[in-house]
Formats: sequence, structure tokens, C-alpha cells
Amino acid sequence: MINRSPDPRDRDADQEMIVRNERQDVITSDGSVVGQDVGTAAIVDRVEARRSTADWLSGLLSLIIGVIAILIAIRVVLKLLAANTESGFTRFIYNVTGPLVGPFQNIFGTPAAGNGATFEISSILAIAIYLLAGWLLIKLVHLVIDRPTSGVSVTRNVDQRTYR
Repeated sequence: MINRSPDPRDRDADQEMIVRNERQDVITSDGSVVGQDVGTAAIVDRVEARRSTADWLSGLLSLIIGVIAILIAIRVVLKLLAANTESGFTRFIYNVTGPLVGPFQNIFGTPAAGNGATFEISSILAIAIYLLAGWLLIKLVHLVIDRPTSGVSVTRNVDQRTYR
């Protein structure tokens, strides 16, 4: 027999108690049969779904922040090598990353070489800020969604009765 608690309609409950009662017959050394009612109660946390959601969101945020950082890093390399701005790829990277780097422009100077190569310190700062903000956001997701669990605790209760 299995009993469950709390009410399954209570979706906010973190724990569920499962109680199992079993009947066992044991033969003692004097030949008598002893019946035992064995009750086992397990308290199981119901947070696996929340943990799965937090992990999924963290993975999604990591992907988005990673793509942003890689695109800005490509921009840094293209600027550093004085890439041809008439090239479709270069134009694409500059157009996509321009709004992402824009808030960090003019914080620091941009050293330039005679051949048009520039070292955009603002882009390096943007990468660092986006990575830091992404890390903090992922930690916040885990803090809000993935509350700690208490694991599973099992108790066993044996009631012996002698039958003749």
C-alpha cells in the first residue's frame, strides 16, 4: 500500500512523502511464524523540474552571451587588421556589433596605425562587460529558480506480531 502526501494539486510543495506498508512473515528459530508490518516513508523533493528549467535557461543565456562575445571579438580582429570595409562579411560584422559596442565608445581612446588599423579598447571593454553581466544573470537565474533541495530521507518502521 502506498500513501502520498501532500495533495498532488499543490504544485508549490517542495516535498512529497511516499509511505509504503508491506507485510512480511518471518520464521523464528523456535519455528513460529512472526508477522511483521514494515512501513517505509520516503520524503522526496520535487525540485527537479525547476532545476531542469534553470539549467535550460542558463544554457540559453550562455549561448547568447557567447555569440555576442565572439562577434565583438571578430570585430576587434577585423579592426586590428584594417579589414576592407567594402567586404560583405566585414560590413555585416560592423553592422551587427555596432549597436552592441556603441554604449562603450569614447570611454577610452582608440589607438590607430598609419595603415588604418585600430585597436578598439571599447570593444574589449564591451566583451568584458557582456561576459560579466551574463555570468551575473546566470547566477540570478539559478538563485531565483533553482532553490536547494534537501535530498531524500527514508525512515523504516517495523511492527512485529507473533501468529500461531
